[in-house]
Amino acid sequence: MKRILLFIIIFPLITLALLHFSSPPSSRWLLSPKTPESIIPEKAPQEPDPTTINNLTLLLSTTIHHGETVYESLISADISSQQTYFITQALKSIFNPRKSKPGDILKLKEYPDGRLLFEYFPNSLKYYAVEESKEGVFSAYEREIPVHKVLMGAKTSIQSSVYESMRKQKIEVDLIYRFADIFAWEIDFLTDTRKGDALRLIWEQHLSPEGKVVTQGRILAAQYINEGRTHTAIFFKDKENHSDYYTSEGKSLRRSFLRSPLNYRRISSGFSWNRLHPILRVYRPHLGIDYAAPTGTPVWTVAEGTLTFVGWNGGYGRYIKIKHAQGITTSYGHLSRYAKGIRKGVKVKQGQTIGYVGSTGLSTGPHLDFRITQNGRYVNFLQTKFPTASSVKRDYFDEFERTSQKYLGYMSVLNEYSENIYVFPTSDDSL
Repeated sequence: MKRILLFIIIFPLITLALLHFSSPPSSRWLLSPKTPESIIPEKAPQEPDPTTINNLTLLLSTTIHHGETVYESLISADISSQQTYFITQALKSIFNPRKSKPGDILKLKEYPDGRLLFEYFPNSLKYYAVEESKEGVFSAYEREIPVHKVLMGAKTSIQSSVYESMRKQKIEVDLIYRFADIFAWEIDFLTDTRKGDALRLIWEQHLSPEGKVVTQGRILAAQYINEGRTHTAIFFKDKENHSDYYTSEGKSLRRSFLRSPLNYRRISSGFSWNRLHPILRVYRPHLGIDYAAPTGTPVWTVAEGTLTFVGWNGGYGRYIKIKHAQGITTSYGHLSRYAKGIRKGVKVKQGQTIGYVGSTGLSTGPHLDFRITQNGRYVNFLQTKFPTASSVKRDYFDEFERTSQKYLGYMSVLNEYSENIYVFPTSDDSL
């Protein structure tokens, strides 16, 4: 009788306990910032109400300093370390913090009800935000910065190097690199430049509604005058969405092979059928080019192709061989190491880093031994002309000519202007 009575008393309690622990927790518990689930949202929030945004309190507005992380930047704000942690974790779901750069802007704001809004502005046309909901969920999303375009022009003459001459005009480094890339198939800026050469470029600049520079946009036209010869590049996109840089005649500036496989200081030994070997001290053919450069200088492939050999090759030390189209092969010797993912059978793109300068094998100092064969025969890379990419299609040539004349007209205005930097009086629609 006692056992039956005990069962009658205990069974309802056990049943209630099972029902309590087996039922799903409340949505507020699931969305609590104490749980990892709240870090990565399922849906991005809707565009915030502008009226609400104007009522936010600014808690922090700063830039990333050298060696500083987003987390460290937020620590100075008057929020808890837990909130800081969940903001940075949410940001990671859409933006890699390792890509943070000094000068990137971050802001932390607070809604009237205490919720937080974090905004991160890298040097791009997008920004990233982490917003706290009423339930305590930190949602990460990206937005486009409203900008308007202005047309910029710059010109300068070369005194020492293209880089130094452009930097003197306060042209940003990224823009300099892009200028050099446009002419990479036409000009070797380490050997072909001469004092007195000149350059001009026209590009888009993106400004915020407050008039601050957000990014330097696309280069629309560029010219380099080398020993009296003018090299011209015109950007053009056709109705098939194919874009490229062309000469004023509509021929592509891109070639199947780049002019050099690295940034080097000098050519220490050229192509020769009878060269005195610096170590063996005997005369023998040197059917390649030695590019002197510091150890660790990146080496890139001059054309797309397939790796056929990656490994040690006697006097060449660490060595790479690549098979290209049209019966062409290139080889890269004396490397200090290979780039990540470089192995036999891998396909590589033009300009992709494949290794780094070294002095392995029979070598008197750090340099790259570069060789090229065509149909099994060694050729002098510096004297070989390679075919260009496709020209502007005939159907779009009239449109290209109108674009070319417009940009060349801008070049003429820039050339006549007394200052080296010029802002063209134009609107977004005319770009």
